[in-house]
Amino acid sequence: LWRGAMYGRVVQAGDPSPKEDREELDDRCRFQYLAILQFLQAKGLLEAYVALESECGISYIEGALPDAAVLEASLDMFADYREVGAKKNARDAAEAAAALAAEEELLKIERGACCTGPKGDVVGPEPLGANVTAVCWVASRFDEFLALASTADKRLRLFGPEGQVLAETSDFSSPLLGVDAQPRAGEAGAFEVLATAMGGDVSLLSLRPSPGSGGWSFEVLQRFRDHTKHVSAGRFAPSGGGEGDAAETRGQYFLTISRDHTARLYARATPGGDFEAAGVFRQLGEVTAVCWVTPTTFALAARDDHNLSYWDVSGGVNGGPKERMKANMNALGDSVVSFAVLALAVSPNGKMIAACTDRSRIIILQAFGNRQLRNLYGAIVEEYDTPSVVFSLDGSFVYTTSSLPVKGLAEGEVDERLSAAAQSMVGQVVVFEVKTGELVLQLPCHQRPVRCMHRH
Repeated sequence: LWRGAMYGRVVQAGDPSPKEDREELDDRCRFQYLAILQFLQAKGLLEAYVALESECGISYIEGALPDAAVLEASLDMFADYREVGAKKNARDAAEAAAALAAEEELLKIERGACCTGPKGDVVGPEPLGANVTAVCWVASRFDEFLALASTADKRLRLFGPEGQVLAETSDFSSPLLGVDAQPRAGEAGAFEVLATAMGGDVSLLSLRPSPGSGGWSFEVLQRFRDHTKHVSAGRFAPSGGGEGDAAETRGQYFLTISRDHTARLYARATPGGDFEAAGVFRQLGEVTAVCWVTPTTFALAARDDHNLSYWDVSGGVNGGPKERMKANMNALGDSVVSFAVLALAVSPNGKMIAACTDRSRIIILQAFGNRQLRNLYGAIVEEYDTPSVVFSLDGSFVYTTSSLPVKGLAEGEVDERLSAAAQSMVGQVVVFEVKTGELVLQLPCHQRPVRCMHRH
């Protein structure tokens, strides 16, 4: 038997009776009383339970409520809400502090040097007879001025400082779309050349100086036929990708991207040995751009994807590649796809990535993060362009290609202004300052849109 006091209800003259009170209770109020009575009963607070029951005229019977511990769950939910709010405030404060720190880091960048025009009075080479599809410097020192250029007639040429052709090869089954080069480890003065082609093939060549003659020669080392569509670009990993001296560990990996919705990784089986397939990365859309962020980590972008994907070359299944993270390129963190990234570049210090989009917008992102540091406007880049973007050597400027639109004339129509514009420099290089985000220079350079650009 329970022994306890019973408390009577104090009623003054004119007060409504308990019965009248009970008739006035709505469902919401009744539910609240039952939740409190349930809580008091569960906690063994029987004196309080009897007092409330006498006061409100409602008795709690097991099963009267659809859930157990209604009040306790409500109190826990309120406590969680307050905790979540506190955590959100803390996150917001941390985000604001991080954004401020990132901005202060940008403001510390001192204005350096950028290209302001053609080098001296050097006259460019004669037209090559076919559209130039890719260019690449071939240099291991700052004072070397050798460059590769591929053309739509399936030729690859090496040009000297004065524009003279030093070597040429046409040993390709289809026109080249991308060219990259790096010094060949263990062979002074020689280079490895990575050439990607429209037919889906990838060629690895050596480029060597001919002793005593002053000439150069190409030699095909390996060919790969893993892609099923155009291979739009290939990139060697930067030096330092292995143990030991950087020169000996240079070129342990390279990447290719294709319109077949894949990117492919190749690695040397042994230092200085042949390359072998090391991984394939399938995307829902065409892989449009790739860049190496570190010697062993790369970032890639694809159409119909708002994320920038970071991958490590190892750490995955059977020691293969492993996805490191996805960075949302939308400022609000949503999943809307409103642009495609057509070119990527990493800053010399590895802290920033420039993403050139098909909406005439360049987003400078914090590497390995979602934070947008700058949005650069002023270069004209459209959906079917093939732009290039690159940081200056000191990281204080960003260069990107831009193509001015020229309205065509109907047959028989003559417009002197449009005719003059058609002969002007339609292809430009636009220079932005990273610190301020301002467009500081426009360099007219070609009479047609610029397809490829490479910084020395």
